[in-house]
Amino acid sequence: MGWEPKGTQSPKVGCFERKTKSKSLGISASPVSCGIVPQAQGRITGGSNSDPGQWPWQVSINYNGEHVCGGSLVSDQWVLSAAHCFPRDHSTSAYEVKLGAHQLDSFSSSMTVRTVAQVISHPSYLQEGSQGDIALLQLSSPVTFSRYIWPICLPAANASFPNGLQCTVTGWGHVAPSVSLQRPRTLQQLEVPLISRETCNCLYNIDANPDEPHFIQQDMLCAGYVKGGKDACQGDSGGPLSCPAGGHWYLAGIVSWGDACGAPNRPGVYTLTSTYASWIQHNVAELQPQVVPHIGESEPDSDLCSNYGALNAAPAWGLARPILLLPLGLTLGLLRPRLEH
Repeated sequence: MGWEPKGTQSPKVGCFERKTKSKSLGISASPVSCGIVPQAQGRITGGSNSDPGQWPWQVSINYNGEHVCGGSLVSDQWVLSAAHCFPRDHSTSAYEVKLGAHQLDSFSSSMTVRTVAQVISHPSYLQEGSQGDIALLQLSSPVTFSRYIWPICLPAANASFPNGLQCTVTGWGHVAPSVSLQRPRTLQQLEVPLISRETCNCLYNIDANPDEPHFIQQDMLCAGYVKGGKDACQGDSGGPLSCPAGGHWYLAGIVSWGDACGAPNRPGVYTLTSTYASWIQHNVAELQPQVVPHIGESEPDSDLCSNYGALNAAPAWGLARPILLLPLGLTLGLLRPRLEH
């Protein structure tokens, strides 16, 4: 494969199982150790430029030549993204995937491009805010792994990521409402803490229309800051929420939707990837979700919404229709911390 991450031993934590041989390259596609980056990463305290190769599973999904969504490389030929990035009336042949990109407006020898052979959207996805906002993309041909192109680990169905865990969301979208990321559009990163579903439900119903409440469904995950100001409310739809565990990074969530942009009491909402572990494996047998090492127990976080009484349970999937949802494709990005003047 060329570059191998330091400290990687036997590939016991594999991203995919098949061993094939590329007819064009003659390279064996053996199991690799997923979710490994080339160097240790320091704590990210706010929205900032990433370093080249820091998030090697991040991809840019283009439609008719324009960046529309993010995605995550999970094997040499498969990417995970959000279903709402792929409207039914869009032609699959018009999509391209950029891998190994760091600055979208600068050419780099580390970058490679693939067309999309097929898109498999979850059948339960109906509209922004509904369940099933997840899609599999098959690339036109396998990619060669490098320090800039590397898959992230898929969490198994029983994966547990505790409240308060610091995870990272990445993307190339807007940095504030209607404010595009400046050229050369460097990949942005933001560290965000996970928030429990109950507390997130509580927060989303503060100052909400009582006739049309928001509901965080069982296949959703929240992360962000109650005070707002910096968040992944528009963190490039389909892009990864990467969480660390046992020396590897796992695709805990997929950027899905948000209400307003970086507003107080409105954390970012993600598709909970582990919910769809069996669906992923059913569609692509070579993809093997991994058991996530125990990280720690969740601490109660109801104090984040203590004055409002958290909702104890969400209704059945698909029965509630949230309002003011932002489909997070096209105009997406990380909201930088507010600047003091």
